[in-house]
Amino acid sequence: MKDQIRKKLCLIISAAMLFSLLLNVLLQVHLAEKSMRRESENLFWQINQILVQNEKDVEQIKADFAKNCLINAKAAAYIMQNRPEIIGNQPELEKIAKLLQIDEFHIFDTEGNLYAGSQPKYFGMNFNSGEQMQFFLPMLEDRSLELCQEITPNTAESKLMQYAAVWQEDGKGIVQIGMEPDRVVEAMKRNELSYIFSIVTADEGNVICAIDPDTHKVLGSTDSNYINRDVKELGIKGEALADGEEGFRTEFDGEKSYCLFSRTGSVILGRICPESTMYRNISKNTLMLSLYLALLGVIIIAAISRYLDRYIVRGISSVNKKLRVITGGDLDTRVSVNTTPEFAELSDQINEMIESLLDMPNKLSAVLDIVKIPVGIYEYRLNMKRVMATSGMRSILCLSSEETEKILSDHGTFEAKLEEIRRCPEEAERGIYRLPWEEERYIRMDSIPYENGTLGIILDVTEDMVEKHHIVYERDRDFLTGLYNRRAFYSRFEGIMSGKPECGHAVLFLADADGLKKVNDQYGHAGGDDYLQGIADVLLSCPAGKKVVSRLGGDEFALLIYGAKDREELEVYIDAVQKAVSQSIVEINGQVSIPVRLSAGYAFYPEDGSDCSGLMELADKRMYEAKKSRGYEPRNKRVSS
Repeated sequence: MKDQIRKKLCLIISAAMLFSLLLNVLLQVHLAEKSMRRESENLFWQINQILVQNEKDVEQIKADFAKNCLINAKAAAYIMQNRPEIIGNQPELEKIAKLLQIDEFHIFDTEGNLYAGSQPKYFGMNFNSGEQMQFFLPMLEDRSLELCQEITPNTAESKLMQYAAVWQEDGKGIVQIGMEPDRVVEAMKRNELSYIFSIVTADEGNVICAIDPDTHKVLGSTDSNYINRDVKELGIKGEALADGEEGFRTEFDGEKSYCLFSRTGSVILGRICPESTMYRNISKNTLMLSLYLALLGVIIIAAISRYLDRYIVRGISSVNKKLRVITGGDLDTRVSVNTTPEFAELSDQINEMIESLLDMPNKLSAVLDIVKIPVGIYEYRLNMKRVMATSGMRSILCLSSEETEKILSDHGTFEAKLEEIRRCPEEAERGIYRLPWEEERYIRMDSIPYENGTLGIILDVTEDMVEKHHIVYERDRDFLTGLYNRRAFYSRFEGIMSGKPECGHAVLFLADADGLKKVNDQYGHAGGDDYLQGIADVLLSCPAGKKVVSRLGGDEFALLIYGAKDREELEVYIDAVQKAVSQSIVEINGQVSIPVRLSAGYAFYPEDGSDCSGLMELADKRMYEAKKSRGYEPRNKRVSS
């Protein structure tokens, strides 16, 4: 008896629990669908009101614009009637067009030939020149006509215009005006479905669209990806559109959805909501109810039977064991306890919770996308292979989808990729590195190791670094010539000299522009700038592979050539510079050409010294010795060390 009671009681409890869950789901489904229908009806009514009101506005604006065109045509005809002498005065006709605020102003003779007006390029055309102009042909037969044409492309340029024409009072000609219908076109745009759907706000995941009832193509949608697509391709049959006011379920674009459609005017309005969005609260409510019923069932069953108690305890023990593994970081573990329906359901819910946890990076990615922060966040545990990371990681590291999936599938591969980046430091002390596979792309990396894993962040700092490089460039460059300025040159000079292997044999070439004051006095400072730029171009033409060119200030220039294997190689480069100077001609103010003249001196490393100040002093001394003779120090008169 006890066994039968226990069995029946278990069946009753289980049946009651399942029935309650099913009833709860059905009720919530019903309420969700009812709410969907009510909201959709209100939304469709609002869209229809927008369409109707916009149509009225367009018609009113068209009527007002046509009336204004005819009034302007009469005004122009009145002016021509009273001032016939201005017909041949083109500036005066254009002035009248501007005064009347019209775009075109034409005068036709009694045969319909255009011979005067504000647009000389149209002279010679007539009412037979095109379909648009033929609209006014009846005026040649009936002089009482006053015609205003609909907005249409004109004959000459296919430009949207509205024309109106009237006879002059004396009958000597026809006056026609044309106006660009900007306001009308703008109003018509507001009645386009693309505009209307751009101002309609759809709930997350929902799609609101307008469908052509004949072709079944999507005319407008809150999701532009569906425009001009056939609804059959998206999973909706044509006959379902006519009976869609009560709502139905279907697979829309590969996703199970609930759909509602309603005929409004010349289109069918529709609203599609994914079931995952529509019923998203049902799972949570169902989970809460199932936990309550499961707890109640456990208490009752535990009180009735020791066997059932052990059965339940065994299930709980199994779940706890799995949970310990999960909390230890192994999120690939799944709970699968089927000893009772309740535990089977609990297992599913726990597994769903794990899936939700794994989905956290995607949710965090969505938040970061909203605030538009170029940052990627990652985490991995040592007892797990997979790296959890936000979606922004791929774009920040400039990787393909396949590469991203590969490195995230194993934390060892992921760390190897980060180590590859660390081998390209930009500002290592700040954790800033350059991506080795992408030019001008910089990231900042920080990580926090903990007992069983690592949490890290990768930030795209490309914009900041490019701006910093730009500031450094402007700081170190001469504004006129683009050469290094004095401060930057000295810094580069000292840096090169401090690295002896890189320096090799070097020569410091100092030059002073001869005659700059005379050029400034004769041709102005603009001419002087041209002269200085010409000198800079000559120095930059030096064929040496390793060189630093600078404008030290005023008319002083410096050229440092380094990395040569011996002095003879340096002398070849100096000869090339001398030759370039002797052959260089600078065009001043685009009018005259004058030769480049320099006074220069050299100092060789290591023959003339090994420190920067000594080389500068010696080169400067030799430059001024050469300047006394107002020219280069000849090749065969170089000062030997």
